[in-house]
Amino acid sequence: MHHRIRPIRTAAVALSTAALGVGVLTAPPASAEPSPALRAAKAAVNTDSTPSTIAADWITGELTNGLMVTSGKPDFGLTLDTGLGLASVPGHEAGVAAINAAFEPRVNEYVGDGTKESYAGPLGKAAAFSRAAGENPIDYNGTNLITRLEERTADVPADPAAEPQAAAFAGRIFDKSESGNYANVIGQSYAVRALARAGSTEAVAARDFLLKQQCASGYFRLNFAKANVPNQSCTEGEAGSEADPDATALAVINLIESRDTSQVVKDALAKAGAWLADRQRNSGAIRSSGADAQINTNTTALGGYAMGLLKQDEEALKAGLWVRKNQPVDKYKCRTALTKDTGAVAFRKDRSKAAKAGGIPADGRDEWRRATAQAILGLQFAPASKDRFRIESVRDQARAGERVQFRVYGLAPGESACMQVKGDFRRVKGKTKGTKIVRKLLLPTGNQRRVGLVKTSDDEARTWIRVRN
Repeated sequence: MHHRIRPIRTAAVALSTAALGVGVLTAPPASAEPSPALRAAKAAVNTDSTPSTIAADWITGELTNGLMVTSGKPDFGLTLDTGLGLASVPGHEAGVAAINAAFEPRVNEYVGDGTKESYAGPLGKAAAFSRAAGENPIDYNGTNLITRLEERTADVPADPAAEPQAAAFAGRIFDKSESGNYANVIGQSYAVRALARAGSTEAVAARDFLLKQQCASGYFRLNFAKANVPNQSCTEGEAGSEADPDATALAVINLIESRDTSQVVKDALAKAGAWLADRQRNSGAIRSSGADAQINTNTTALGGYAMGLLKQDEEALKAGLWVRKNQPVDKYKCRTALTKDTGAVAFRKDRSKAAKAGGIPADGRDEWRRATAQAILGLQFAPASKDRFRIESVRDQARAGERVQFRVYGLAPGESACMQVKGDFRRVKGKTKGTKIVRKLLLPTGNQRRVGLVKTSDDEARTWIRVRN
């Protein structure tokens, strides 16, 4: 895996554990395993680790005693999204462990008590997180998440011909709840991942039902058909079978992480990857679906990460770059009200623009957390610079009050930085093509050597110029 060469190392990695001051610190789990699929996907592409690292640092600092809290209550779903995101970033094992320590004793609050209440999708996601944390989903705080999930997965009938409707939804997950059944395709994909990794005898049926939710064009829909409907498959053009890029991306991610290498899965992944690439805009962004469909970092990050795992490198890098452009980094002389939240990712560009003046509003912080938790994944494929990070002055000396050109090299595409000399500064952003950025800075008074700086979120480079009055 390649990262940009950095001549100066600063505190970005150290923040990974320091930011946990509000959480519960425990030793990192010895058996936690980074995703082999992610490692393999990144081995052949030149990516920059900085944006995912600073996003992980920021969101770790948003934990309260190891949990995400929304409206005064633990938000277990967002907590697990955060944990799965952190598990993808080297150096953040302590954050995953803090989440695990807080979540494990309360797992039944999320998945149900196993008697009156038992929720299939959360069982699958909890099992996925437990593995990422180095725990055993068969005994997670005394709960066998896999057995519980198998109970919520429809069995294959002994005689499918005699029970055609039972055969039609074999492998489908169902919630058991007094509030109703809210299981959907995203939950199904987590269930497939959990059952397959556990070697469950119900894994194949669950996988086959998930694949029924893929339409002919390659996308996955979000919701199942009603249980009494004979056709349980996605049928393009019919109500209820609309394309959903988030469900598609998560189906791809979880199928890959299920480690099912069967031809039927390979074919499904190829079709889904092609559909995601076709939906992606030239900018790298991906629009969500539904009545309020919009371009946003959540959908783009999930789609980009899915395409990255599929080794669709160009598309993944484009998505990672677009997400990075929505990660404001305004530091040093370029400070804004967002500086204290460096690393956070905005859901949309307009959110970032508004927050530069007044900071992240209290009632908008939850949105930034949700955006960042998933953005971490897409940022894994943010492209790196092909050049060495440095700043140069075009002149050795100049007079006070002159505007002199400085050249910056080696900023990664979309990376924010601040160029400065005493009394003047300019915000700059890494180019998509080429690495040289040229800006003029106003020289201060005083007969002395002055330093020209360029500072990023976690690094700096400097040069010198002689100033004469």
